[in-house]
Amino acid sequence: MARKQEPETRSTRSRAAGDTPQQKRPGKVKKEDQKTAAPKAARTTLEKTKKTSEKSLEPVRRTKQARIAVKVKESPTMEKTEKKPGRPRKSTVNEAESARRATGSAARKVAPLPQKFLLELAEEIRGVVEPLARNMRGSSEADGIAQSGDVTFPLDRVAEKTLLAFLRRSGLPLAYYSEDAGYSTFSTEKPQYLLIVDPIDGSRAARSGFEGCVVSIATTRVIERPTMADVDNACVAEIMGNRVFYAERGKGVKILVDGHTRRPKLSENQNLDQMRWTMTVPGRPPSLIFTTVYKLLEQSSLRGGFFACNSTAFSLTRLLTNQLDACVDIANRFFRDMPDKARPYFERAGNGRVVCMAPYDLAAALLIAEEAGCVVTDAYGKRFDDVLMLDSTESNQLSLVAAANPQLHKKLLEFLDRRIQQIEEKL
Repeated sequence: MARKQEPETRSTRSRAAGDTPQQKRPGKVKKEDQKTAAPKAARTTLEKTKKTSEKSLEPVRRTKQARIAVKVKESPTMEKTEKKPGRPRKSTVNEAESARRATGSAARKVAPLPQKFLLELAEEIRGVVEPLARNMRGSSEADGIAQSGDVTFPLDRVAEKTLLAFLRRSGLPLAYYSEDAGYSTFSTEKPQYLLIVDPIDGSRAARSGFEGCVVSIATTRVIERPTMADVDNACVAEIMGNRVFYAERGKGVKILVDGHTRRPKLSENQNLDQMRWTMTVPGRPPSLIFTTVYKLLEQSSLRGGFFACNSTAFSLTRLLTNQLDACVDIANRFFRDMPDKARPYFERAGNGRVVCMAPYDLAAALLIAEEAGCVVTDAYGKRFDDVLMLDSTESNQLSLVAAANPQLHKKLLEFLDRRIQQIEEKL
């Protein structure tokens, strides 16, 4: 049967003329074709895009997998730290201590206060106090109580005002802690530096015109609960003399005299009977401390020498000038060992208060003495690294045994420890 002739259309004419698909004009598409053509085209495009993406991401995947493999290979503790799903990880470090260390690490990125600042502050206080001390000669009476329970004098207030005026003029973001004022800040900015200052360490000597008084300054960065180990640098300046002792942690100590620098000179004496030493007396119960050391006094008073300087910073810096072999302040050990039995002794000697060495008394001179090579501990032989600097309450007061060399310190500590135990057994 003959095939029916298909009528000639525009499409057939185009095919006959040999048109290419790019040259075709879009024609009408049936509804049925529209339903299948669009999804098919979309799938084709999506597949092409997916293949392209897979190819472009392949180098990234390989690199990432290689990094993971390296980390796994380099981590020797992975098996130890792996925990079962759902079981909470146990903390191995106290969270509060971790936060304090993190804060301290961040603060230590700030450079310490420069030496020039400390020397200028010490000179400012010395310049005001020195002429007054020479002229007063005991004319001022005690008129206040310090944070530690020790008494203060009008001369202390003059020094405190001088300190505050200097710090305000400096314009630096500072906070400070002093014997009279406690913790203070006056900066509109968040303070970065903390000064622990005793404007006059040895007020009794100053009001009587004696040389045993100094300006004591220690600095650190503002961190939570700073300790003695956080002190960055320190300065102790004589008020009646011309020596200034300066130390920076890990960099040693130097003695400045009228613009010249001198090195510390420590005693090599290792014998108790030849020892030149001092013991702090104010507010300490004499019946306990002198009963403890009377044999040592008998042993050393002729061939060595005993002095009551009553300034911790002054006494410790005398170790660096070879004027003293040792410094002692043992009263607080009695109070720590037997607080109930010892309290009446301390309150009688301290006018109703427990008076012993406060951290601000020690902060600057401790760094200076240790940087020079002296051995400084409490009456138990323990270092002061963990002692909080801003706590002057009776629970944080201190004892002291310091010597110019390790051999003498060991002998002295053994003698005092034995005598203290003997007296405590009797009490």
